[in-house]
Amino acid sequence: MPARSIQPRLPGARPRVTSPIGQCHDPGPMIELLGAGGALAITDVFDAAADWAGRYGYWAIMLVVAGDGVFPVLPGETAIITGAVLAADGRLDVFLVVLFGALGAVIGDSTAYWIGRGGGPSIRRFFSRVAGTERVEAAERMVQRRGPALVFVGRFLPGIRLAINVSCGAGNMAFPRFLFFDSLGALVWSAQATLLGYFAGKAFADQLWLALLIALGVAAVVGGVIALQERKRIRRERASSESPSSASS
Repeated sequence: MPARSIQPRLPGARPRVTSPIGQCHDPGPMIELLGAGGALAITDVFDAAADWAGRYGYWAIMLVVAGDGVFPVLPGETAIITGAVLAADGRLDVFLVVLFGALGAVIGDSTAYWIGRGGGPSIRRFFSRVAGTERVEAAERMVQRRGPALVFVGRFLPGIRLAINVSCGAGNMAFPRFLFFDSLGALVWSAQATLLGYFAGKAFADQLWLALLIALGVAAVVGGVIALQERKRIRRERASSESPSSASS
């Protein structure tokens, strides 16, 4: 079988491979075609999802956010950001995205509150396994000291939010009081997530899938910073609870 030869090339030019029968093959167009095909596939998938969200988006946002209030693995904030990006394209209404996001947050947080109110020690043990004993104990101490103000702030603390709401119910905080501060926190939380997705969608109006990736990336970075601060807060709460016992001994 004849050996294949490679022709000399100028600096900066793509290599041109010559086959035994003298035909030249340039890989450049094929690579460009594959790249264009990949981008087209992404946009097609996004457009199909966007069309579905345009029909069911508000209810989907509410249900996912409500579920996130009890099962933190669900992407509540991601659902709001996605809806806001679609609102920037005119597929959804930005104010309804805020409203349904806040409504879902209140439903989820209230569910966690009533689980804490009626669950007793068995529910506490269950959530200690889900959220971590350290988080639950820290949440209980913070609720005792800060009360309703912590309910408002807790909406922005995803790692300890569930423990706070369950502790409010278990600690017999009056539900109207809990509902008032939780509604305020849910509205502000939903609005900030919506604004992030909406302005990203406006900035990258021709590539909404890219706008969504950028908005989710920013949210992930902010969430990471909040998680670190939250961890420090939990450690301080544990240290403050251990200091009186060590001093008495």
